[in-house]
Amino acid sequence: MVLMYLHGFRSTPFSKKGQIMREAFSEKLTFEAPDLNVGPKEAQKILIEATQNLDPSQLCLVGSSLGGFYATWLAERISCRAVLLNPATEPWCVINDYLGVQTIANTDRTIEVLPEFAQQARQMNCERIHPERYLVFLSTADEVLDWKKAQKKYADCPQILLPGNTHEINHFEQCLPEIEKFLVETPR
Repeated sequence: MVLMYLHGFRSTPFSKKGQIMREAFSEKLTFEAPDLNVGPKEAQKILIEATQNLDPSQLCLVGSSLGGFYATWLAERISCRAVLLNPATEPWCVINDYLGVQTIANTDRTIEVLPEFAQQARQMNCERIHPERYLVFLSTADEVLDWKKAQKKYADCPQILLPGNTHEINHFEQCLPEIEKFLVETPR
């Protein structure tokens, strides 16, 4: 089994959630986390390349925020399963708020956000999803994304509400038992 963590916008594979999952799961399965600090079109290439030799039935994505949007696109494309952590649902609507050079959290690196990223993201949108592929965590005090949009988009998927939690997901390690349970479940 391969667990692939897809980090959010201006984050890294070594974010707090990424480190917690790496520590929790790397002895039980193969843990991968590509760096997705690129535009949506380039992220597609990275994800296709990273998964081309993997059996989708043995792959589970964990996508956080923008990584959740990417995880949905990839899960629908290759028919694997995904855990979504406060997933972005319409990133093209906010890209213009971040145009220009942006600093990547806890690094000295940057990403230049270009206007064409909005259209690239829109082209990745999945209007229809297969709900049985997903487990969705939603923080009700998310200060970055409107959690109710994700609740609506993933309405037919198993959802776990995290009352009072922020976008970062305070005490993320408390989510690990449900993630592990999802990993070992036989897909429907």
